Amino acid sequence: MLKKLKEHYSSNNFQFILTDTEGLVVESDQTLLAVNKGAPIGELHPFFISIPEIMASVQESTIFHCVQLGSSVDSLTADIEVLKKEGHILVVICDLTAHYLSYQAMTQSRNESIIDSELILLKNHELQEREDFKNEFIQNFSHELRNPLTNIIALTNILRRTDLSSEQQRILTVLKDSTANLKLMLEDILSISMIAKGKLALNPSVFSFSQLVDFLKLTYTTRAKEKGLVFTITVDEKIPAYLEGDRLRLLQVLTNLCDNATKYTEKGSIELYIALNQKRANTVSLRFGVKDTGVGIPKESLETIFESFEQLRRTEGVGLGLAIVKGLLALMKSKVNIISTAGVGSHFYFDVTLSFPLHQPSVPVFQEHSRKKVVKPRLRNNSKFKVLLVEDNEQVQTALFKMLIDEGEFFIDVVNDGALVMEEIVNNAYDIILMDINLPNISGDQLVKVIRSFPFNNIKKIPVIGITAYSYEEQLKTYLKAGMNAVLAKPFEAHELLKTMHRFLR
Repeated sequence: MLKKLKEHYSSNNFQFILTDTEGLVVESDQTLLAVNKGAPIGELHPFFISIPEIMASVQESTIFHCVQLGSSVDSLTADIEVLKKEGHILVVICDLTAHYLSYQAMTQSRNESIIDSELILLKNHELQEREDFKNEFIQNFSHELRNPLTNIIALTNILRRTDLSSEQQRILTVLKDSTANLKLMLEDILSISMIAKGKLALNPSVFSFSQLVDFLKLTYTTRAKEKGLVFTITVDEKIPAYLEGDRLRLLQVLTNLCDNATKYTEKGSIELYIALNQKRANTVSLRFGVKDTGVGIPKESLETIFESFEQLRRTEGVGLGLAIVKGLLALMKSKVNIISTAGVGSHFYFDVTLSFPLHQPSVPVFQEHSRKKVVKPRLRNNSKFKVLLVEDNEQVQTALFKMLIDEGEFFIDVVNDGALVMEEIVNNAYDIILMDINLPNISGDQLVKVIRSFPFNNIKKIPVIGITAYSYEEQLKTYLKAGMNAVLAKPFEAHELLKTMHRFLR
């Protein structure tokens, strides 16, 4: 039975044609293609015309794969083997049409898949190039904004000390508040850019949880009171006194959520709560939430409010705050959730897992930066401190010079080229140097290395405070490593500059 079945399948898939050495058909089983006895095999299909000539140069046999035979309507794809047999030529045609059609479909599918993958890669590359260009533009643009913003802040503070009418004071207050908002927006833009470029990394450390809570309570109780709102904060007493995590980024998330609530609440209350979800070994899972009785968010806008500068109808732009919240929480392996009803209020909340030290630190590990006036260093022999200001931007020169001279405790020399610095410090005794990083001819970080390599202590140990328009933490660390005693990122307030200078003046 098996023999009959094999013969059946063989007869359906193979055709055997025997010809003489000239290619004339001697015999054919006519299984696949009809050919007349005595006719040239070339009449069967043009492919066979060259068979006699080919076989004249072949010793025993040859094989041809994937040969297209038959008409376009009744197509046949076959493998053809040609052999020399006892003074004759044997042509064996194997019908593999189904096989090659399947292979062709598979190959076509594979090719299409490869093409689709290449198109996706090309599109992703194009999108990445656009994203890189956007982030580079944001970084450069924000860098250029820092100098004029520094000037505005400095000169606004100087104007406040002069005799002004009540109307002028009111205008100046609006200017100061607008400048502060612009400064915050600038920092937000940089945060978004750093998150998008993957350059923002968490920096965990041990911090006082109660100090964090006190700072938020003091800040937002005051702000809420200014708008006639009630701000409350509820904290689970079982939360450890000290936690370990990125305090700065956690605070940034909470302040953005509280700022958002304050901004969109005209009457009623704002509540910040911190609850203990779980405590295990030396880790805690905490839930942070902010509730308000503000304008609320329409249901159709809930999916888009975390995009940059999303605009809500009848309100000012959300800005970048919520987009930053989303990005920072992603770094913390968390996400923000929202429950909101238009006209009723909103509830933002998220869960974060933090570590806590098993042994309580003996002293507070973090102190909030105070804006109170710091104690000035005592002047030596009632003489003023001598400052070398190295800055190539004339407007910034003017702002910083005015900022310092009004304090009445400094003599100030100004140079606008890093190449002139060494001559100045060799010929003059300076108590401190304020140095811009981006200088012509030689950069500030290169220049401070030269100063630190000087053989004389009175020169090599002069305190140097770097001033830069860059605010990336990694970049600031490289300036400190180069030899600077401290670095201030523009824009900064007068009290920040003076407090930093006083640390190094004796």
